[in-house]
Amino acid sequence: MGGVVLVLLTAGCATQVQQSRPVAVEKPAEDAPVTASSSSSAAIPPAQLGISVASIVDGRSVMLSDGSKAEVSGLAQPGPCWAEAAGKFAAAMLLNQQVRYDRTTGALTLADGTDYALLALGNGAGRTAGAPTPVQKEAEGAAQRVPMGLWGAPCGGKDALETSSAPPPPPPVTTTTTKPPAPPKPKPVFYASCDEARRAGAAPLFWGQPGYRVELDPNRNGIACESRYSGSR
Repeated sequence: MGGVVLVLLTAGCATQVQQSRPVAVEKPAEDAPVTASSSSSAAIPPAQLGISVASIVDGRSVMLSDGSKAEVSGLAQPGPCWAEAAGKFAAAMLLNQQVRYDRTTGALTLADGTDYALLALGNGAGRTAGAPTPVQKEAEGAAQRVPMGLWGAPCGGKDALETSSAPPPPPPVTTTTTKPPAPPKPKPVFYASCDEARRAGAAPLFWGQPGYRVELDPNRNGIACESRYSGSR
């Protein structure tokens, strides 16, 4: 009888130990980290070099070689009075040139780092828009003080020429006076080199002045035959 009781107690203890044994729980799989290669689309850098200006839309907008349009921030829409001159300046400085365009800020820079907005403002080929930076205000003020570009004649800093609302003049009185001969047209000026321009006392030559050529403006800042580029020919 005693042996039977011992067996029963032993079996009961084994059952209790088995019931209290912890059950192993499989650890849930963690989410795999997201890497750059797993992203569905790569981020497009806001600025890239290696594109060039294919065509000029106006003084502040160009078409790039990748087919996109670049509108330079900080420059106002060209006014009717100076739009043509601003477009010619943009063509002289940007057409077929390597540029960097930041699609986030709208900044357009040449391959040498020249900011086109400052270049246009400093040569009177553009005016500021929105909230200009101190540097943009300084460049615009320099063109106003000359004055040059849109700040000179005939625009005088205005987008459009004012039309006179005065009544028409009376019909002219018929006379037999002889009209004076028209003054001769000025001859075109051409300097083969900066040395020739300096000997003529014309250096430096600003964009729009007689004798200015892009070939005499190695850094394309709108000023040819500068003293610091005395080696230019």
